[in-house]
Amino acid sequence: MNSGELLGATLVTWMVENRPALDERMKEEGSKALIHEFMAAEGGQGLPSPEERLDRARQASARAWLRHLAAAIQANWTAAPATFASGMDTFLVAGEERLEALKLDEEARAEQRGLAADPNDDHREVELRSLGRLFAEGIGSTCHPGGDDGPSFAKRVTEWQSEHLLRNRELVEDAIARTTPEGLSGSDVAAPLWERAPETARAREAALLWARVQFLTEAVADALMAAGPPQLDAASA
Repeated sequence: MNSGELLGATLVTWMVENRPALDERMKEEGSKALIHEFMAAEGGQGLPSPEERLDRARQASARAWLRHLAAAIQANWTAAPATFASGMDTFLVAGEERLEALKLDEEARAEQRGLAADPNDDHREVELRSLGRLFAEGIGSTCHPGGDDGPSFAKRVTEWQSEHLLRNRELVEDAIARTTPEGLSGSDVAAPLWERAPETARAREAALLWARVQFLTEAVADALMAAGPPQLDAASA
């Protein structure tokens, strides 16, 4: 097992073992999303459809997982700056506009690859790929591993993922085989959003999100080890 694989396994283990911290992040992100829903309804946009509610629940859960992954990196990457996790939280909150640009790019890429049999799978993949790229850009922007900026570090991550598509399939198949509403992605505590999604959809979303998080974690770990330690002065270079 090389250094990237070792870090990846360590990060996944840490995230599972520190489930209570994930639960808290799930509750926080679920509450934020529900407030946004109420504000939109008061603004005349009406209540969301079941599909829109599932999207918001997925996004809230994904944001919680990304924050949890940042905390795992803070705790286990020996070169992590002391402010890494808090810096990533700030970056993700401020990244809505960048996220929309990444979604447009991922939609174009999906069209080039060819559409899946289920349009919902395409939509989910676009969302999660976009969030993963934003997270990787955040790492490059906040601590510049090996001197990388945000797009450069994100390129390392996406290139690794492109080279390991079979690993992604393995993770997806394993997660679906073990699909339950509990134990996979904290879906049971992303209340109240997830509570109003059909249970079968909730469990499937949880499984697929957990698979995506593991795949992103392995890619980020490999990229961190390949890039080298942070070069914080690169921001002013």
